[in-house]
Amino acid sequence: MLNYILGGMMNNKDRANKVKRLLGLREKDTPNEYYSVSDILCDLRHYCTIHNINFEEENRRGENGYDEEIFYEEKNNE
Repeated sequence: MLNYILGGMMNNKDRANKVKRLLGLREKDTPNEYYSVSDILCDLRHYCTIHNINFEEENRRGENGYDEEIFYEEKNNE
């Protein structure tokens, strides 16, 4: 994740907008879009279970990437 920041391709607001664009997060669930973050997390857990992916490990890695991106953006906005 950090490599995108270093390349100047995306900032954290861009990342949030990408999620909204790809997943929906509008006013209601549809077959192609989600309404809430909790619905996305729930379905990701199902996906991980079916595909033998360790959700907790992926979540930990995501949290680490998030922390790095927040740190980097805050440091560069000082």
